[in-house]
Amino acid sequence: MFLLTSVIGDMNFGQKLRQLRIEKGLTQQQLAERLGYKTNSYISDVESGHFIPSRDKLKKIAKALDVPFKVLEDMLLESRLEALGIREPELLRLFKDIPSLPEKDKRAIINAYLKIKERRQKRKT
Repeated sequence: MFLLTSVIGDMNFGQKLRQLRIEKGLTQQQLAERLGYKTNSYISDVESGHFIPSRDKLKKIAKALDVPFKVLEDMLLESRLEALGIREPELLRLFKDIPSLPEKDKRAIINAYLKIKERRQKRKT
């Protein structure tokens, strides 16, 4: 079973991917070979944060790591949100859940945000 440790807060996507690969007991070379590469340079570059793989590559990496694609999608979203300074677990969960929420709930979140924004602007004036 997949258990990404909670120690990964404040890590970028590459670091999180490295942690996941290690938890799966794979070396960079082994993961690279599962992806059809002869060397580990691609994996090394991703884990070093040089770039983020395309969606298609992420799907292949998920399959090679034997984890659902959603796991890597969530890791990527979490990394991007953390880069914006959003680290609160509740907000991270909210952003992860938004795509699966009914339209009514999405609209309620937007309306709540707009009310908060309006209140903050009134306080400034």
